[in-house]
Amino acid sequence: MDDGFSLREETWETLVDSIMNGECTPFLGAGVAVPYLPRGADLAASLAEQFDYPLDDHTNLARVTQYIASLREPSFAKRRVCERLREAQARTDATLPGAVPQNHLTLARLGLPVYVTTNYDDYLERAVAAVRGVQPNIVLCRWSDRHLTDLPSYPKSGVAASAPTIFHLHGHMRAPNSILLTEDDYIDFTVSLARRVDKKDPVIPFFIRQALGNTKLLFIGYSLEDWNFRVLMRYLMKQQGVLQHDRFNSISVQLSDPHLPADRREKAEMFLETYLKTSSSINVYWGDAGPFLNELIQRVEQASPQNGWKP
Repeated sequence: MDDGFSLREETWETLVDSIMNGECTPFLGAGVAVPYLPRGADLAASLAEQFDYPLDDHTNLARVTQYIASLREPSFAKRRVCERLREAQARTDATLPGAVPQNHLTLARLGLPVYVTTNYDDYLERAVAAVRGVQPNIVLCRWSDRHLTDLPSYPKSGVAASAPTIFHLHGHMRAPNSILLTEDDYIDFTVSLARRVDKKDPVIPFFIRQALGNTKLLFIGYSLEDWNFRVLMRYLMKQQGVLQHDRFNSISVQLSDPHLPADRREKAEMFLETYLKTSSSINVYWGDAGPFLNELIQRVEQASPQNGWKP
């Protein structure tokens, strides 16, 4: 297993080529917005302290918020999380020039037609507007049956790089009841995926299923603790019948866990790397999102003059 910039040169080349041809779909996790927004573990610890959470897993956001929801109600827990994110964004707005993190600006510069995110914030929306001068199409996942009436219908038309689409798989903080947060939410999400796969109102819209099956997926900002999400993603892809072709091997930019002892961390990384490669044809890059995206945009811009690429 390589350290640092661990992608092989040919993997970089195919990734750049996919981006320049609009055949790449970024999939954003919480690590993209660090340090401007708190990670799930930090949110969970803060809420656990405020609401006197009695168990030891106080950094498990789904479980902590499930506890809060059981004492109050789900909407109460979701509003508390959205409040904390808004407070963090307000601090960023006051200190960061342009109020948009660099990682999101770099992602917007890639000029891709579809972005998928499991984050609740609007930083990517701001970045697209700032970099490309257009308002992206924001689509919230209708993962619960109640969302079929509460949230707008999915667009019927295709997507274009000129006005990219940002699909919030886990909801958006501007609509607190849309966010996927508690343990019950994750169960409901999984049940809906299986039950509504062939209906006129599927959980995942057609244009996203098309992107999942026909482009290279670029997972950015996930950590060792998020491997359960990869299992969910694998399940989602199987249910939707869009398992990727071999020519679209994907890439995951993984955050390691510095708190683990070195020997355990190496074993955990090897396990996750092997699992992702064998189950979903995903190549792993170990490192923070920022250095990876800096390297990526440099490579794209270096290749662009000879290929006529424009963001």
